[in-house]
Amino acid sequence: MVNTEPELLHQEISQTLVNWAANNGVESDHIVQSLMQDLAGEENLAIWAGMDPFEYLPQPHPTLGSRMFSWAKTAANIRNVLVFVPVAITWEAVSKATVAFAKFVETNNATTVNFLEFWQNGYDVLDKFWTIGNVASLDFVIILGVIALSLVATYLNARGSSINKVEMAQIEAERLEVALALKMYLYSMREIDKTNVKEGIASSVSALLAATSTLAKTAKQLSGVVKELEDGVPAINEFGNRVGKESEKLVKQVAVLSASLSDINSSITGELRDAVNSATVGLDLANEGLASSTQSIRTNSLAAENEIKSLQSLIKKANRGR
Repeated sequence: MVNTEPELLHQEISQTLVNWAANNGVESDHIVQSLMQDLAGEENLAIWAGMDPFEYLPQPHPTLGSRMFSWAKTAANIRNVLVFVPVAITWEAVSKATVAFAKFVETNNATTVNFLEFWQNGYDVLDKFWTIGNVASLDFVIILGVIALSLVATYLNARGSSINKVEMAQIEAERLEVALALKMYLYSMREIDKTNVKEGIASSVSALLAATSTLAKTAKQLSGVVKELEDGVPAINEFGNRVGKESEKLVKQVAVLSASLSDINSSITGELRDAVNSATVGLDLANEGLASSTQSIRTNSLAAENEIKSLQSLIKKANRGR
């Protein structure tokens, strides 16, 4: 069974909605699900026609920019933790150095040593990892990491915002395209009531005016064709006259030929005369047929021209009434 144009349009609209919902992750939205079910079953379409798809279609969320924001958030969290690590390491180093220094002083009463000097050298009592120089270098590296993570988080946020802006524009364009297609498809299925009867009449008048304009253009083109046909009639008449004259010449030449062959054997002359006479009759019939065709073309052209003039007169009256 061959699908009609409305059925093809219905299938196209349904598939467009399904593809849009799947591509933008809104197929689970209850509004979209209800609309897809009603389109599939061709139910409640008049109700949907009374609502604005630009309002009830959900707004999809961007995904590419959201990934950037997620990475930026992770970098910021790591940075926020690392910012306290140098302080923690430094205070732990102070604690280790204090305990070690106390032990060193207890075992070496006769030796006078400055605390900072002891913290730097260790004197085989303090582990080298906790010396002040090593701790300072470690804190420096961690602070550089904090700065780097801050820059990375800032860049990812800016990049995510830029991507979101482009993606949102594309998403909104696709949403508006689907909404417009639904609006145009469902428009003719609205229930006419006192709130939209004027709009329905205006739409019908607009369609009628568009059809009238198209009809006027077609009539103008047809008038041009008839004019070209009329211009060609004289040429056809001239051609027919020439053929008639040539036929007359040929008939005369055949008569002369027949007279010149009178002395030839009667059986041969009879056959040749019959053939010539047959050719002459054929030429006469062709000439008569051509003349009849020419007259028919004139008659039909004139009738077509009269019909077109009548049609143009009706169109002009319709335009004046509009």
